[in-house]
Amino acid sequence: MMTSTASADVSALLGVYARVGPLFVAGEGCELIAEDGTRYLDFVAGIAVSALGYNSPVIRDAVLRALDSGLIHVSNLYRTEPGERLAAELTKSFGGHAFFCNSGAEANEGAFKFARKWSKQTDIVAFTGSFHGRLFASLAATDRPDYRRPFEPLLADVHIIPLGDVAAARQAITKERTAASSSSRCREKAACARSPTSFWPSCGSTAMKPEPH
Repeated sequence: MMTSTASADVSALLGVYARVGPLFVAGEGCELIAEDGTRYLDFVAGIAVSALGYNSPVIRDAVLRALDSGLIHVSNLYRTEPGERLAAELTKSFGGHAFFCNSGAEANEGAFKFARKWSKQTDIVAFTGSFHGRLFASLAATDRPDYRRPFEPLLADVHIIPLGDVAAARQAITKERTAASSSSRCREKAACARSPTSFWPSCGSTAMKPEPH
């Protein structure tokens, strides 16, 4: 039987999430291990974000190397070899430059800022059913009324249009106003989005042409 080394006091945690289940003390592969030794298959997988499993030897070795160096975390103001090496590997596949941040929501916030700065436009267009995060701009692009309502008014000039509606996209996405459109075709909080095959290529255009009359 496995036991925890410290008493758990969930009351000290801010009640943002409704925590369920037992107290977990270890993990292995895709399983979580409770303090009584019971193993649970983890279908949540970091809410489909950190789907890395538990106690991976690759990750374990990387963490141990970091411990040995003493550089567990340093400011973005400083250079480190692992960070620069990871950025170089990412840009081999995706091009451009790497921007490291703490979450998908922060990545979306950064993307909105980059888009507005580069395009000199203001509008962000998102789609029904989307989830982009709980930060202020990413929440404005998230189609979850219960999440949005307590914090309204949210960021201005963010518009949510029906997924798959080419006419609505043509009206909303224009070179005169639009900085970016944000879509989540495979969603961590819902099934993969389904839409006509012609829809996504249309949304990828720099500016959509108006419907012919």
